[in-house]
Amino acid sequence: MLHVLTGRSIGITSHFGRHFPRCRILICILLPVLFISIANAQSHSNLRERWVYAEGDTLRIDTLSLVPGSLILFQDSVPVDPDRYTTDPYKAMVIWPGAPDSVLARYRSMPLMLGLPRMHKDRALVLTPSGDRPDPFKYTVPRQEGSLLDAQGLERSGSISRGILFGNNQDLAVNSTLNLELSGNLTDRIKVLASVTDNNIPIQAGGNTLELQDFDQVFIKLFEDDPVRPGPLWELIAGDFVLQRPRSHFLTYLKKTKGLSFNTRYGRPEGLSGLAGASVAVSKGKFSRQQIQGVEGVQGPYRLRGNDGETFIVVLSGTERVFIDGQELIRGQENDYVIDYNTAELTFTARRMITKDRRITVEFQYSDKNYARSLLRFENITEVGKNTIRLNAYSEQDHRNQPL
Repeated sequence: MLHVLTGRSIGITSHFGRHFPRCRILICILLPVLFISIANAQSHSNLRERWVYAEGDTLRIDTLSLVPGSLILFQDSVPVDPDRYTTDPYKAMVIWPGAPDSVLARYRSMPLMLGLPRMHKDRALVLTPSGDRPDPFKYTVPRQEGSLLDAQGLERSGSISRGILFGNNQDLAVNSTLNLELSGNLTDRIKVLASVTDNNIPIQAGGNTLELQDFDQVFIKLFEDDPVRPGPLWELIAGDFVLQRPRSHFLTYLKKTKGLSFNTRYGRPEGLSGLAGASVAVSKGKFSRQQIQGVEGVQGPYRLRGNDGETFIVVLSGTERVFIDGQELIRGQENDYVIDYNTAELTFTARRMITKDRRITVEFQYSDKNYARSLLRFENITEVGKNTIRLNAYSEQDHRNQPL
C-alpha cells in the first residue's frame, strides 16, 4: 500500500508539480502510524518464550492456561521429546520425572486460567446440610454477649420486679421494685461500692430488729486505696449517707442526709499530713434529745416528742440512740428495746426493767415536714509530728422560702 501511494504521488507530481510538498507530508504521517500498529500487533501476540525452573517433578509454565499442542520444551537448544513428560495445558503444568533444573519453554497462552475452581455462589451454602445452613434472606439480630454493667472485676447482684395494683374503688396502678448492689473495680485504681434500693413503699423499716434496711435509698461510693497507709486515699459518696461526729471532743452530731460528700488525704506520714473533707446535702430531719421519766413497772410505750413539744412526729429509722443510766442500749426484740418510727413510740423489753429511778435519755432525728433543710460540713485535720490541729465547721438551716 505504501508503494502504490508513493507511485500515485510521483505520478501526480509529474503532472502537477505544485502538489509534491503535500504528498511528502502525507507520507511522514502514515509511516509512524504503520510502525506503531505493527508493534502493537506484536506486543499482543500470545506466543511466549521463557525459562522454566523445576520444582521436583513439576514444571509450572505460566499463570494462564496454555493452548493445547502449542508447548515445546528445549534442553540445550534441542527440542525435548513430548513422550518424556505429561502436559496439563489448562493448569499450565508439566509432570516430568527426572526433569532438569531449567528448560526453555515456547508456547501460546490463553487470556485466563481455566484450571482454577470458579463458582458463582459460596460452596458452604451448597454443601452445608439444610438444618445448619442459615437463611440468607432472613435477618438475625446478633447476640449480645455482655450487658451494660459487664466489666471485669465488677460484682453485681439484685432484682427488678413489676406489679399491678387494682381494687373496687381504686384505679389501676403499677408498682416497681429495684434492688441493685455493685462492688469491685471500675479501673485499675478506682473502686466502686453501690447500693440502690427503690421499693416504692411509703413506710419505714420496722424498729424491732438489730439490723435495718431502708426501703428507698441510693448509695454510691467511689474510692481509691492508699498505697502507703491503710484506708482510702480519697472517696466520693453520693446519695443517702450518715454524717457522724468527727474524732474530737467538740461538735457532736449524727445526721442522715442525702447529697454529696468528698474526703481526701494529703501529705506524707513522716512529715506534714492531713485529711480534708466537705459535704453538701439535704438534711432529712431535726436532731432532738429527750429525757424520759420512767414509770414503775411500765415497759412502754413511751412517746417521743419534738424540740417544740410536737406530739405527732415521725422518727427517722436508725437515728435513735437510747441510754439508761449512761449505758447505750441495743435495738431488737431479743435485745433491749423496740421502737415504732411512724408513731414515735419506744418500748423496752424484759431484759431492761423500768423503774422510777431509771435515767432514760433518747437522742433521735425526726421529720416535721415543714421546710427543706440544707446542710454544709467542712473538716480539716493536719498532723505535724505529734501535734494535731483540727478545724470543723457545721451549718444546718431551714429554707423558709421552700415549704414542703
